[in-house]
Order: sequence, then structure tokens, then C-alpha cells
Amino acid sequence: MNVKQYSNNVICWLFIGLALVAVSACSSTPNLTDDFISAGVRPPSAQCTVDPRSIADAVSIGNVDGKGACGIRNAWKVSAVGGVAFSTPARIRCQMVGATNRWIGKVVQPAARSAFGERVVKLRIAASYACRGRNNKRGAKISEHAFGNALDVSAFTLASGRVVEVEDGWKSGGRQGAFLKQVHGKACGTFTTVLGPNADAAHRNHFHFDLGKHGRSGKGKYCR
Repeated sequence: MNVKQYSNNVICWLFIGLALVAVSACSSTPNLTDDFISAGVRPPSAQCTVDPRSIADAVSIGNVDGKGACGIRNAWKVSAVGGVAFSTPARIRCQMVGATNRWIGKVVQPAARSAFGERVVKLRIAASYACRGRNNKRGAKISEHAFGNALDVSAFTLASGRVVEVEDGWKSGGRQGAFLKQVHGKACGTFTTVLGPNADAAHRNHFHFDLGKHGRSGKGKYCR
């Protein structure tokens, strides 16, 4: 090997080394995991003003620890709220139990009686605690589900056994459409984030409710 070939080989290996360093630096960015961005995020407070057992079929499960920023402080496994059963137990934080109870009592049941002349007896739970990014997108900001601070509902079962599904009923018109739009629209008085079929394709088949903080004051609301 002559001097020129040796020099070229050294330069090539130098560039390869720099490239590997750059890739390593990108893959170890501190704010981005393989799943979501959680930089600067603080889990919600564990404080609660109402004992969930007084308003729900709920069992305390302490704190739930998850990857990175994920986890629930003062977590509860909830099978029913305000006399309304859940299709599957939800793991949510204490304050979400109270908020869901208020929404059911002040919004859902009056809307059901107005539209159908009967009460709701069950909610189909599409999601509760899950350590993931928003809308299950890789590299997205961390979801409120990752703190047990959110609940997804995809259907309502009435006392007669009739099931009102978000996906089928939202644009159906008539009593189903009126009921779903009322329980969605008025939920913004209780939750800070309310998303439904008009928000985006990811919510075409369910309502998303959470108590995340919005705006500089943390008291803003985002309802779509």
C-alpha cells in the first residue's frame, strides 16, 4: 500500500467514525425515548378531595411505576362509577374517579333520560392507564394515559340493553346523535381535554377525557 492509498483509507475510516458518533448521539437524545417525548413533564398530583370508594366500585392499588415518566400516583382500579359499570376495570388516578363521577351524574344520565327515557348502566372503556405517546404515535409527546389521568369511552349501554356506540352513532342523527353530542360537548365543563370524532381520525370511534394542564396557567381547556 502506497502513501496515497494509506491516506485515503485513514480519511475513510475517520468519516465512518464520525458518522457512528453522530448516530450514537442522536439515538441517545435525553428527551426522546423509543416511544414518546417526556422532557419537562411532571406527573399529576396524588392529592384527592373525595375517597373514590364513596362514589365508585374502586380498589386502591397504591402507586403504579412505569418506564421513564410513566406512572400513577395514588392509583385506583375502578370497575364502576356512580352506579355505572365499566366494561373492563380502569386504572386511573384519584382525581379522575371524581371527575368521571361528576360527568356521569351531571351530564350522561340527564342526557340519556332526555334522549331515551332511561339511564345508562355501563360504559365501554377503550383505554385507561397506558405508558405511551399521544395517539399511540412513536416519538409523540407523552399521553395523559401514561399518568392514569385519562379515560377513553367508546360506547354507552342503556338499562334496556340498547348500546349506543360513538363510531356508529355520532353522525347518525336522531336521538343517538343528539345524546352523543351532548355527553361530549358538556364534558368540557368537567374535564380539561375532551376529544371525539371531530378532533381527528384517531378519535373517530371513542371519546377521550383527561385532566391535563393547558396554557401558562395550567387551567386552560382543549375540547374538540
